Amino acid sequence: MLSAVDLYERRTRRNVEHARRWLNRAIKDFALFKKLVPFDKRTNKAVKCSDPALAIYLLQQSVEKAVKAAAIASGQYKPRDFIRYFKHNSLALIIDLNTKIVSQIQAIGLGPIATMMGVDLVDGKSKLAALKNQIEGAAPLLDKNGKKVDFRTQSRRITPETVDQILNMVIQHRRLLLDVIRTTFNILPTMGIRKGYGVIDDPQEFLRQLSDSISVNLKVHPPSEEQWKVPLEFIRRMSDLGFAPVDELNRRKTITNHLGAWAFSHALLWLSYLTFAHEETTRYPLRQKGNIQAGRIGCDDYDNALGIVDSIGRVGYITSLTLDDMKTEIDSLASFFAVDLKGR
Repeated sequence: MLSAVDLYERRTRRNVEHARRWLNRAIKDFALFKKLVPFDKRTNKAVKCSDPALAIYLLQQSVEKAVKAAAIASGQYKPRDFIRYFKHNSLALIIDLNTKIVSQIQAIGLGPIATMMGVDLVDGKSKLAALKNQIEGAAPLLDKNGKKVDFRTQSRRITPETVDQILNMVIQHRRLLLDVIRTTFNILPTMGIRKGYGVIDDPQEFLRQLSDSISVNLKVHPPSEEQWKVPLEFIRRMSDLGFAPVDELNRRKTITNHLGAWAFSHALLWLSYLTFAHEETTRYPLRQKGNIQAGRIGCDDYDNALGIVDSIGRVGYITSLTLDDMKTEIDSLASFFAVDLKGR
């Protein structure tokens, strides 16, 4: 009979292998997108695009498969879930997966840590479930005039200005993560941690001084009394589950892990919102010219009047970063959902 650890390793390995096949297909779709949409890496602007509808279709397919790769890595879905239920609705799927992540956080006893960070998991899970119902039309969202909000229509008619705002937010989040890591590793040698090693006599005081120094350097508000204790509490809880803390701080691994989390929890979510409504409209022409405001468009209507086409170079750039960073997040998601087996 297999031990809990053996089950943990087998389940994780199986999910990761399957998920990587999906992610590889996502990367291949994106490679075709890049051939249609070469863009200037300095400005992130598209140089030219001979067929915007086909380019957006390939982008949508790439994002959808990346979301499904993450879902498969979690081990929480069966193949028929993608065929019969979610189909091409990558936005509903990633919202559903985030809901399952919250449930897993609660199941393995990390709820108190979320509370220390000021996060209400119960309220968050309720809001995610409501959002999924709204996206699927099961419990429609109403605007201020009492009119039903259709997420697909809303996504298709999003303006170039709003798309730019979303993309600015996504890339700024990534830069902030990198700034925090860079600043942390610049400060550590002044606190006796050199080349990832050092002796810490008082972990709580060490973390307090480090967080204060980071806040001063980045000119941001310091964490609360509860928040700066989170790392120690997290290490204690993970140790209880059978995970040994690392004895070396590695800059490259830290960057990789944080960018993986950025790719899934932030970038992929917004990319899903921007692309999920274009799976069908990019493939077929309408009898007459479409109506952007009404969300009724066909493949012949893909021009710069559509926000996603106007910003196609920047969307492509962020997608390329996301797909690359997702390579490590696949392993993290699989391990996270299998941690209950390891902890038994």
